[in-house]
Amino acid sequence: MDQTAPRAIGTATRAVDPTVDARTGEPRRPAVVWAASGLFFAGLAAVVAGLLWAFWRSVREFADAAWLNGVVPTEPGALLRVLMVTALFAATLVIGAGAIIAGHYAWRGYRWARWAGVAAAGASLLALLINWVAWIGIPLLVVAAILLWTPPARRWFDRWHLRRHPAPVAVEPRTDVFYGPLPRYR
Repeated sequence: MDQTAPRAIGTATRAVDPTVDARTGEPRRPAVVWAASGLFFAGLAAVVAGLLWAFWRSVREFADAAWLNGVVPTEPGALLRVLMVTALFAATLVIGAGAIIAGHYAWRGYRWARWAGVAAAGASLLALLINWVAWIGIPLLVVAAILLWTPPARRWFDRWHLRRHPAPVAVEPRTDVFYGPLPRYR
């Protein structure tokens, strides 16, 4: 058979890797990474909305504004009230930092973002101190962390790892090393 003859229709091999975006040259994000990053930020939005609602309600009804406020009885103007509101704000910061770090670095393809997602899901339990609006963020952050451990996400993280850390090129040892004057100068 002649090697220069064109191939029959349907037997051509794919010339473009479907796992790499032709426009950017980077691995394509699977839907689970899109969903996980979106859920991290949606969960954070729910927690922040719960905190803001608790702050708004604590102006008139402090004890019913957040779970923490109802557990610890305080007098108006007490230092303990200021400390409890500060604790609610600090809890939201911890949840927010975990969710933002996990969501961003998962989006960028860093493999360790899976463990950051687990930490963010654990930190989301601090939302139990706030109110039911903030509790909506807990399952969102847990589902986001679970999505990062699915097989499509793992393959995507592995492709990014290979892109960032390519295998070193094997270097052949040189045998034509001359010590002293080169042969052409003798």
